[in-house]
Amino acid sequence: MGSSSWFCFVLPYLLAVHGHNILFLQTTPSRSHHIWNRQIFDRLFENGHNLTVLTFERERSVSGKSFLYVDNFYGKIVARLAEESGASEMGPIGNIVNMYGFYERASQVLVEEDALKHLLKYPQTFRFDLVIHDFTMGQFLLGFVERFGNPPLVSVSAFNAPSYTAQLTGGPVRTSTLPNYAACFGQRMTLLERAWNTFYWMLDYYHRQYRFIPNEDQRLRKLFGSNASGVAELEKRTDIVLVNSDFSMDYYQVHPPNVIPVGGLHIARSEDMPEDIARFMDRPAEGVVLLSLGTNVKSEDLGEGVNQAILNVFSSLPDFSFIWKHGDPDSLGAIPKNVLVRKWIPQVALLADPRTKLLIGHGGLLGLQEATWFGVPMVGIPFFADQYQNVDKLVRAGVGIRMMPSEIREDPLRKAVVTVLTNGSYHQRAAARSKQFRNQPQPPLDRALFWIEQVLEHKGLPHLRSPPTPLYQQYGLAVAVAPFVILALLTHLMLSLACTNKRC
Repeated sequence: MGSSSWFCFVLPYLLAVHGHNILFLQTTPSRSHHIWNRQIFDRLFENGHNLTVLTFERERSVSGKSFLYVDNFYGKIVARLAEESGASEMGPIGNIVNMYGFYERASQVLVEEDALKHLLKYPQTFRFDLVIHDFTMGQFLLGFVERFGNPPLVSVSAFNAPSYTAQLTGGPVRTSTLPNYAACFGQRMTLLERAWNTFYWMLDYYHRQYRFIPNEDQRLRKLFGSNASGVAELEKRTDIVLVNSDFSMDYYQVHPPNVIPVGGLHIARSEDMPEDIARFMDRPAEGVVLLSLGTNVKSEDLGEGVNQAILNVFSSLPDFSFIWKHGDPDSLGAIPKNVLVRKWIPQVALLADPRTKLLIGHGGLLGLQEATWFGVPMVGIPFFADQYQNVDKLVRAGVGIRMMPSEIREDPLRKAVVTVLTNGSYHQRAAARSKQFRNQPQPPLDRALFWIEQVLEHKGLPHLRSPPTPLYQQYGLAVAVAPFVILALLTHLMLSLACTNKRC
């Protein structure tokens, strides 16, 4: 890097030298995950820290907050998965295998991106005071921890508490009581369900540790050299793990002290209500229904027949207003008067409005948390990944109805919508669940920032980490097997003595 390039690089830090230098490595090509992460790095910036952020969403760099942009990351991944359908329904085994297949292809794309090459050109002498890594995927990026002098590491994920959180923290996984994200089991499982659930956890562990991580290690050493530490060692250097979970809606699990649940930290963000949507909300109606399938599932991809069926259902319920997030409104033809179609909707602002009575969504965790926070019941239509379990939890809690994508036809959809709108029990349970979610000693975003600031202040929090323990010790396998080994040895000894006395 030449002297002029070096000056351009350090200028933002010379203008804002009062804070720490933080590298935020985003890994997940989802706008919703970016929104979640953005609440963290924006608040850190407001607190006076200097941010360098790897991003897949366009952001404007300002003094003290620089973005390394990867263009069309999700599109490039989809191009490698062109033969697969994102809307296909699959069982738990296919869900796990396809998830790691997605992670693999994402890393194959990301490792070649210019944004990483630019970051690698930073001077060897430059140091970040903290690395924040979205550990949902992209584990090879952990090589930047060593590249910048081994600063403290904070791992974050908007993907609930990922199944591999234990690999970072050494925490236990109780497969008899904690359903794997790919399984639609309740907390209390039958013997057969526990057997299947244990198998899903083992399959998940196998795919990550023995198929995905070895490939990540290869990519890591391609970027950082053959002597670089591997992912398994680097990820265990994590000081704290911030997970997007909350016990008011998630299954019970045991967390080590350095795992901090901060579920719903994104809900605090403010959103403006566009005038046209505000006017539509004001029209006389018994309530408003939102239809939004998130950022990765597009309504237009459901097909013309499904789109028309949705419109027919909405027009058959003229006493309610419907707001539909749709990427191609012009393709729908004539729109009923009680329906507003927009490419983007301020979902948090709309869910916060008491006139909103129902969210029809894909079961993505962030939208589910938003609906829960504001006490809005749901009709959940899961497509992939954790969405199946998220919607299953809604059904078990009595705050929603599940529909599979193949079931989106006029009669089933109308029945589901009418049932939730007219059966008061859904709204009552949603209100109670909202109260449980909100009943926290501090906002989740404040909690996240408190712990990050603690890591910065103390240059790490190693006392919160679990001691390194092999799996056979962690689950007491050696203790459980020892009595049988001793008994076998004693039996063998007694038989040997008896045989000797009889001169066998």
